[in-house]
Amino acid sequence: MKSILAIIKKEFLRFFCDKRMLFTTILMPGLLIYAVYSAMGAIMQAVAEEETTPIIYVQNMPDSLSGQLSILFDVREQEVSDEEAKQQIADGEVDLLVIFPENFDELTTSVHAPNVSIYYYSADTVSATAFSTLVAILDGYEQQISNVFNINAIAGEQYDLADSTSMSAYILSMIVPMLLIVLMLSGCTGVVLESIAGEKERGTFATLLVTPVKRSHLAVGKILSLSVIAVLSGISSFIGVIFSLPNLMSSYGVDFSLAAYGVLDYFGLFLVIISTVLVFVSLLAILSACAKTVKEANSLNAPVMIVAMVCSLCSMFISSPSLGFFFIPVLNSALCISSLMAGTFAAIPFVITMAVNLVCAAILSVLLGVMFNSEKVMFNR
Repeated sequence: MKSILAIIKKEFLRFFCDKRMLFTTILMPGLLIYAVYSAMGAIMQAVAEEETTPIIYVQNMPDSLSGQLSILFDVREQEVSDEEAKQQIADGEVDLLVIFPENFDELTTSVHAPNVSIYYYSADTVSATAFSTLVAILDGYEQQISNVFNINAIAGEQYDLADSTSMSAYILSMIVPMLLIVLMLSGCTGVVLESIAGEKERGTFATLLVTPVKRSHLAVGKILSLSVIAVLSGISSFIGVIFSLPNLMSSYGVDFSLAAYGVLDYFGLFLVIISTVLVFVSLLAILSACAKTVKEANSLNAPVMIVAMVCSLCSMFISSPSLGFFFIPVLNSALCISSLMAGTFAAIPFVITMAVNLVCAAILSVLLGVMFNSEKVMFNR
């Protein structure tokens, strides 16, 4: 036990006495994330508030639609030919060219349906949105002419049963798992690869191996100390994400409050983060032990990053996961985080996730100890 504590003390001294590493690993991630996400929210909200009235040309404007179109669009007189108007649409000067047939209102009551030609530019956001808006208006007008039934037509009735809290929980359950998984892996990568592969590259790891310390104790001490540092980095990133979410989600018109979740929710989230970090640290420590240099360790880490991102993205599309998914490391953590954010937390999947992650971390730690006992692996012979 003393040897394990000595290894932990050594790693802590190496990390916490290096002010540059302390700042870049723990303080800077949270500050950068808060600044970036808050800026994103402010920019998105400014763009959403900016009013852009589409400019359209209309030929043979029908009386039945003139009032509504004049409110939603900037209807201008077409002083050019149709071909020139189409070119203006392609150039972004005008958004739509709408050609109604003559006597449109009379033709709508005839047997043959009249055709309305709408020219737009789908590569331009304003033009494409204006086209969709006009099509919706014409569809609504068509239903008024031959109305068979109505949908949600009772005035004052609240048909959407989701409140602001439910909407914010849904959005968080989609984005937070991916953010946390990527941030946790990034934090682990920054400290683990340098701790083993870096020492091997500098030649100091060989000196550590000849000390009267069991190789298994060395592996456990490395994993525990690096896990603490990685957890601190993850917590910093998580705090940055949480405090920037109100600014980010306001751009979607959704109110978010940190009080929406209770103490147990945050505690459960913290436990999931701890268990996931242990898995990441153990796995990256093995990759770092296999590498000769930090550069080689980073190249070995690339597939791990891809798999972790895929697992975090999969949590967005698995709405009702079966218990079998919670036996898959990393994916189980993403699903647990998603359920905690969505307010659909269940005890059994949480217990399975914790058990699987801890067992996985223990197996990887034993494997790292075996690798430390191998001269061929540690000295690349």
